[in-house]
Amino acid sequence: MVRGMTESWWEYLMRVTSHAPRSEVAAAAGVDPASVSRWKTGRNTPSADRVIAVARHYGRNPIEALVAAGYLDPTEVDATVEVAEGTSGLTNEQLLDALRDRLIAAESTAGTTDDDVPPARWEAARTGEPGDAPA
Repeated sequence: MVRGMTESWWEYLMRVTSHAPRSEVAAAAGVDPASVSRWKTGRNTPSADRVIAVARHYGRNPIEALVAAGYLDPTEVDATVEVAEGTSGLTNEQLLDALRDRLIAAESTAGTTDDDVPPARWEAARTGEPGDAPA
């Protein structure tokens, strides 16, 4: 359940930490205790990464914490989240396969045919064989 609409960040923080001392909350968030004091008075709001750090430290859902801190609206919580992966973790073969799939999809929407891009050329590019690889 998301409680961000009915409680402040400080109230949320005290509830999920079982009223832990400021020094403990500060250590969990990676900030100094004075920062936590400013959170209590409302003079400062923690950054989103500090909110997430606190949530994780206390075994809470980071989304719940982001709502409580005002970074997300409760209506956004039910939205589907699609995480796009970066390419740095892909092997060369996986990267070439993804590129081939994207180019084929783009060609099919542009009205071209599979004959315009012979599969042998893409296989040659994927395997690194010389010959008909695309330039």
